[in-house]
Amino acid sequence: MFERRMDWQIKQVSTNKKQFLSLLLLADEQESMIDRYLDRGDLFVMYVDEATWIAVAVVTEEEEGVYELKNLAVDPAYQRKGIGRQMVDFLCRHYQQTGHTLLVGTGDSRQTVSFYQSCGFTYSHTLPDFFTENYDHPIVEDGKVLTDMIYFRKDLPKVCLVTPVDRTVSLVEELVKLWEASVRATHHFLTEKDILHLTPFVEEAVRGIETLLVMYLGNRPVGFLGLLDLKIEMLFVAPDYFGNGLGRQLVEMAIEKYHVHYVDVNEQNPRAEGFYRHIGFRTFARTEMDEQGNPFPILKMKLQDNKV
Repeated sequence: MFERRMDWQIKQVSTNKKQFLSLLLLADEQESMIDRYLDRGDLFVMYVDEATWIAVAVVTEEEEGVYELKNLAVDPAYQRKGIGRQMVDFLCRHYQQTGHTLLVGTGDSRQTVSFYQSCGFTYSHTLPDFFTENYDHPIVEDGKVLTDMIYFRKDLPKVCLVTPVDRTVSLVEELVKLWEASVRATHHFLTEKDILHLTPFVEEAVRGIETLLVMYLGNRPVGFLGLLDLKIEMLFVAPDYFGNGLGRQLVEMAIEKYHVHYVDVNEQNPRAEGFYRHIGFRTFARTEMDEQGNPFPILKMKLQDNKV
């Protein structure tokens, strides 16, 4: 497994895993505990060049479809730069085709718990006295001696490429309803009359767009992205899943697999503009009206070359 960006690369390492022990010990400071999962786990390493390893992660399969993130560490020189979040996003994309759940266990550290919650994990269960019973010395984080292991979980979505012939009436209806809910939650400049007016255009676009990626959690569509040539024509996520990184996963898949470079954003939707800007898009033009001739200014954005 290999993933590359202009400023970093991730690869899976299957041999000589102990060469990364210094990084692994940042997240799990007892080597004998690392030995419990390192050999049977998948080790991923992020680096900027062959001599500069900046992050590691180890994931084990605990049962069919259930994976556990056992170790995630970032070199101190690269912390607070979004590296950990990027590694988690990569792992979710990597395992979502073979699994349905990603677990992670951590101590009751506010900073660590907050990080995983921001990545879309929710509380699962607690293993009492895990740290006191399994480590030969007190484990301290943020000035607090850890005792229990707190488990969090994240349901892994699956992304399907849906060809025009497979876009059933029921699927199109579900996606249009998803669009309506998403637009009502984000496009506050639209009136109900505007939404009703746009609905037939959206239905037609969903039926006919060249490339349609639909994200599912279980059997429920929770997001979709439509592409034409090198441009994102539509991206919507169900409001219940805002902030869980699903939209970002879809966009990154579009960039990596379909080489998209362009997207149009409503100027009156600053949240969307900020979302794409954070990923690496920048505005290069502006129009006073949208494609249907409505008085909704459009920002035309292009992905920066160093983000490809």
